[in-house]
Amino acid sequence: MGELHTLASGLRIYVDPMPSLQSAAIGVWARAGSVDERETEHGVAHLLEHMAFKGTTTRSARDIAEEVEAVGGYLNAATSHQRTGYYVRVLKDDIALGVDILSDILLNPLFDEGEFAREKEVVIQEIGEAADTPDDVVFENLQAIVWDGHTLARPILGTPQTVRAQTTQSLRGFMARGYRPESMVVAAAGGVEPEEFVGRIESAFAGVTGAGDGNARTAPAFKGGVRHDTRTIEQTHIAVAFPGVSARDDDFFAARIFAEALGGGMSSRLFQKVREERGLAYSVYAFSDSYDDSGLIGCYAGADAGEIPAIAEVFREELNAMAGAVDEAEISRARSMLRASMLMSLESPAARIENAAGQLFRDGAVMTAEEITSRLDAVSSVDIRRVAAKAAEGPVALSLVGGADADKTAKSLSK
Repeated sequence: MGELHTLASGLRIYVDPMPSLQSAAIGVWARAGSVDERETEHGVAHLLEHMAFKGTTTRSARDIAEEVEAVGGYLNAATSHQRTGYYVRVLKDDIALGVDILSDILLNPLFDEGEFAREKEVVIQEIGEAADTPDDVVFENLQAIVWDGHTLARPILGTPQTVRAQTTQSLRGFMARGYRPESMVVAAAGGVEPEEFVGRIESAFAGVTGAGDGNARTAPAFKGGVRHDTRTIEQTHIAVAFPGVSARDDDFFAARIFAEALGGGMSSRLFQKVREERGLAYSVYAFSDSYDDSGLIGCYAGADAGEIPAIAEVFREELNAMAGAVDEAEISRARSMLRASMLMSLESPAARIENAAGQLFRDGAVMTAEEITSRLDAVSSVDIRRVAAKAAEGPVALSLVGGADADKTAKSLSK
């Protein structure tokens, strides 16, 4: 079981020893994602993540890469709607180097104007790559429909126009608001000694400060609608969203089990009905996305354009059916799948720290494997039907990429 330490500054440190491992995963997260961007800052959270690796007051971009790789380590970062994380994986004898590099890129970024100009163009290429990937576009458009009018609706990468509009001043301003000690988590798992690690972090991150009032968030409202990207491609991609639950909702685990039973595995309803019984699609699944104050239940499939309305009809039929009755056996299978997935992920130090950071931001504590199992086991058929009913009774968002009859598909989804 890991240990949680909170420094006087408010910075939280979570250490999860795995004594049998020769390596360690270390991460630093800031509660600063794309939802925290002001109107003029769209794309700045992701740009900031890129620029962290482009040089500090003591290291060049090449120095950072070479020092990590000289010890066989791995360094990366990721930006989500709600937070940004920076990760390093090293052998346990190189933990000091890993901590030093993470603290250096976060406390001493250079933000060189020449590097910034080049990196903006790299991100614009990344935006173009995403725009050429239909199964990325279908979800980006779904996000835009569901959370229309809220920052959660905007693509994390930004647009070419908003990215080019960013300045080193906007980088520093966003960082000052979101990268504050009370809004950050440092976590490590693997071959790490807690007391020594906490001491290293306390020393290395002593300079973390923030300015201003920090980031204030508002809860978005779930909205329905249709968006159709009619590009000519071999398959049509369909993504549908119904109202779900937030990560803090009492029904969080019920929603996860519900989505698993609906379309999580080969025994799920959607896989059996869409693929096995009718052969309508190769890829079909359901999912539950939960944010701090909102959530959705989603379904996806990729198929020939002519099959899309029929697939949408199955989505609606099975959702309505689960709101009325759920078989105990399918709940048990879904629960077992989810339990195994969660517990297996705890065998990975990188997954452990990612999971811990998410829980600390959401709940202020990290659940043990036993607590997770207990929460899953407590979910009943009544809970599943309640989640299904909320989804079935709410508005529907439909995103299509490719050739399909959007009106007919939307009609298939009607209650």
